[in-house]
Amino acid sequence: MSHRRRTTSPIALTLLSLLLACAVAPAPAAAHGACRDGEHALDDERALAAFRAALEESCPCDAHDGSTGRKRSDYRACARTVLERAEADGTLGEACVATARGLIEGSVCGTGDVACASVQGTSAPRASCKVTSAASCRSIGGRRTRLPELAGTAATRPITPFVAGGAARKARTGQSFCADVVEWTAGTCFDTRDDGPYEAGFRDVRLVKQSAAEPGTERVLNAVVWYPTAPDAGPIESGSRAVRDAPLAMSRRPYPVLLFSHGSCGFERQSPFLTPWLATHGFIVVAVPHPGNTLFELPACRTSDALTKSAVERPRDMVFALDWILDADDDPASPFFRAVDETRLGMSGHSFGGLTTYLTTALDDRFTVAVPMAAATGPGSQLSIPSLTLYGEVESVVSNAGIFAAYERSTGPKRLVGIEDAGHYAFSDGCFPSVDCNPPVTLTQDEAHERVKRQILPFLKVYLAGDQAWAPFLTTPPSPGVITAVE
Repeated sequence: MSHRRRTTSPIALTLLSLLLACAVAPAPAAAHGACRDGEHALDDERALAAFRAALEESCPCDAHDGSTGRKRSDYRACARTVLERAEADGTLGEACVATARGLIEGSVCGTGDVACASVQGTSAPRASCKVTSAASCRSIGGRRTRLPELAGTAATRPITPFVAGGAARKARTGQSFCADVVEWTAGTCFDTRDDGPYEAGFRDVRLVKQSAAEPGTERVLNAVVWYPTAPDAGPIESGSRAVRDAPLAMSRRPYPVLLFSHGSCGFERQSPFLTPWLATHGFIVVAVPHPGNTLFELPACRTSDALTKSAVERPRDMVFALDWILDADDDPASPFFRAVDETRLGMSGHSFGGLTTYLTTALDDRFTVAVPMAAATGPGSQLSIPSLTLYGEVESVVSNAGIFAAYERSTGPKRLVGIEDAGHYAFSDGCFPSVDCNPPVTLTQDEAHERVKRQILPFLKVYLAGDQAWAPFLTTPPSPGVITAVE
């Protein structure tokens, strides 16, 4: 298998970056070939985003409701003026003018119509969209294309994922542009940029276990659990991006569980762009700190002794946390009583937490899905359960070559996804200014997080939650800015 642009260094695992913020300045448009392709792709993405912002400011879609002076023709006339201005001042290069025109043509603004999504084809399904009336956009039957079977016992996995092919169509009433329907919804009724139907609640939990590296010594894990709660359950705490001690949403329990392991010298709340957000989509997320290897123990957390001990302790920390949440599911006094789907258990982690994902799933066969992110790897790292392996194309902290080798050794349904123009810190909220996080050369954190979420949520929905309505995201061509391999 070939992969693009490899940069490597040994495992120099650190998340000191969480103390630092990233900033970006706009880049001028440049003359080049196709829009959103090649070395200018990131500049084009940003130029189009700036055009979209200017378009909405000058010609707000919601204000064009089809009444006199606010019809589709009025919207297009206004939009053309914005486009001409962007061409004239050079903020939108010539290569992307046609893309911008297509965006305008594919808008529902001023029509009263909907963006009608269609997923066509079986061996290589393709999402498309057109503006039409809601009445003419209806779901019709199509052949089914099966995804790889889920691992596990058939008795506990009643759902085989599939994607509707042929000409299954759905109205996207919440989208104003066909471009968004194709890129961000894959022709489904979901948009990975959105929060889910729940609010996120969280609880701090104190877990005490015996050390594996130092027998006879207690190890305290001050973990955090995010989970679905009702909308407007209470004030959102900024550090956890969730409602403290909110009641669990009971309507759709039991929920699948995802465990999360932080990077070396990181901490359990290092990726709140992701962990509480997954709770809004119906997952219980348990994030565990690894004493001796956290941000609060710098610089000792980076010593060879700390890393050696952590390799022993970390997977056992995660198994202990798994035992705890499953015991809580059986405890009538627990807020998580009867909340956990014990057949749907996932393991994930970033950097050293990615290595922890390999080690933990090898240690405990109860896990059914794995998501290592920018993972440190060893010579024996591999997965035998459905997996999504994520990496940043610009990587100087761990070895992408090691990630590719671990992917090659892995079995079962597996996906390898590279985030272009992003590095090691695309999977955490903070970034350490370096080649890995150097906007505008690389993605900003917000830009990177959009792409990461676009990959993780559909995978977890299909392979962990068993919801095949999300399957088109996994079978349609990748969105711009990612590199995929699927087996």
